[in-house]
Amino acid sequence: MEVDTDTPPTVWVLIDEMVLRRPVGTPQVMAAQLDHLVTAAERPYITVQLVPFETPCTAGFLSSFIIAELPDAPTAVSVDSAGQGEVSAEHDFVSLIWDRYDKIRAEAYRPGDSLELIEEARARWNHKT
Repeated sequence: MEVDTDTPPTVWVLIDEMVLRRPVGTPQVMAAQLDHLVTAAERPYITVQLVPFETPCTAGFLSSFIIAELPDAPTAVSVDSAGQGEVSAEHDFVSLIWDRYDKIRAEAYRPGDSLELIEEARARWNHKT
């Protein structure tokens, strides 16, 4: 993940811990994907936090979403589910998504702990190759 700017965007990522365990492709593919995630998470402008497997399912897990804050534009959100996607800067919708994000993040592991768990999972997938 290369960024061609002196001021890359700040990126916060929340990921369900189950993605470390659920095989998608071969063990080599899983190890490579986790290696890429570790590399990204080690960058100073990217924060990756895992949401523990034991966390009760919340409304925020029903779809993926992105919150974009730009200095010269209103905050916008992009919400995607299996059947539909929506992009909006409408205040009430943006507030709803921010609320879901905050609730999920409150349950997440700290970034350093998340990175350790990702590295451990990568080692397990490497061991299966």
